[in-house]
Amino acid sequence: MWFALMRGPEAETRRVEFETWLAADPAHRHAYSHISEVFSLGKGLKTAVEVPDARRPAGQPMVLARMMGSPLFVLLLLLVSVPMLVGLTVAAMRAIGPGHPLIQADGTGRAGGAEASLATSPGQVRAFRLADGSRVILDADSRVRVMLSAERRDLALLRGRARFVVAHEPRPFVVAAAGGSVLARGTIFDVTLRGHGASVALIEGLVDVRQPASGTAAGSSLESGEVTRLTAGHGIAIGGGKGVVLQAAAVVQPDWPSDLRDFRNVPLRDLLAEANRYADKPLVLTEPQLGDLRVSGIFRVREPARLAANLAELLDLSLMESPAGIALGRRCGPREKNSCPPS
Repeated sequence: MWFALMRGPEAETRRVEFETWLAADPAHRHAYSHISEVFSLGKGLKTAVEVPDARRPAGQPMVLARMMGSPLFVLLLLLVSVPMLVGLTVAAMRAIGPGHPLIQADGTGRAGGAEASLATSPGQVRAFRLADGSRVILDADSRVRVMLSAERRDLALLRGRARFVVAHEPRPFVVAAAGGSVLARGTIFDVTLRGHGASVALIEGLVDVRQPASGTAAGSSLESGEVTRLTAGHGIAIGGGKGVVLQAAAVVQPDWPSDLRDFRNVPLRDLLAEANRYADKPLVLTEPQLGDLRVSGIFRVREPARLAANLAELLDLSLMESPAGIALGRRCGPREKNSCPPS
C-alpha cells in the first residue's frame, strides 16, 4: 500500500510518514525494494485502450479499462502471475526426466557418480535446480562442479560467486572452495572466491566452515583443518589464515542475485567493482581517492550506463564515456580548467 500511495497524488503529503516507516525496520526497506522491482517488470505491459462499446451508454464509465491501466492493478497481476510462471517452469524441468544432468533420480542411488558442471558467462546471473531439490544461483562468470551420490552431495566452487539454497535431507551437503569446505544440510549461504582465498556469508540456518589444514593448498584434503560454526547473518574467510567471524553488515548481501541492490555507506570503489561484474564497458575513476567517497542507496548494478549517470548526479561528478569504458571524475571549477576532466 505504501508503494501505491507514493506513486499517487498523496505522495508529498505522506512523505514524512513514509520515510519514518521505511527507516523503522530493514525489512520494510527490503520489502519496498522488492515491490519496486516487481512493478518494474510490468512497465512493458500495454496500457488498456478504451474502445467504445455500442451496447454501453456513451456516458457510462469504463471501470475495467481504468483498473487495468492502474499501477496497483498491474502490481497485483504480477504478484499472482509470477509465482504461476515459476511453478510452470519447475513442472517443465521435472518433465525433462531423470536422465538430465541437473535433474537426476534422488534418494535411490541410481544417479550415483553422476557429475555436472554449472557455469555462467560474463554479465549473466542464472539459477539451477539440482536433483535433490536444492538450488544453486550463480553470479556472472562463475562455475560450480556438482557430484551427487547416494551417500553425499559434493560441490566445488571453481570460479566467481554462488548462492546455495540447500534442501533438507540426511545426505551431507558440502561445498569446497579455496582448499576449505562448508558443510550444511538445510540452509542458505553464499560462497565467493577472492584471489587465493574465499569468503562465506550465511543467510539462514547453520553451517560448519572448515579451514584448509596448515601448509595445504587449494584442492588438498578437506578432512582436516580448524572448523568454525556460523550462525545466520555472519561470515568468515577461508584460506587467509585463521578465520574471524565478521558482522553481517560487512559480508552478507542477501539481495545480490537481484538487479536492484541496497548499498549502505559503502566506498564508491566497492560499488563500482560490484557493477563491473556485469558491465561490457568497465566503470572507472579518474582519481583513486574518489573511491573513498561513501555511497548509500538502491541501484541497478546491471545497467552500468544508468548507474554511472545516477552516481555522477548524486556525487556531483563528471561523466565521460569512451569505447574503453565509462569514467567518473571531479567536475572542473572555474579556475581548474587544466587540472580535472571536463564536466
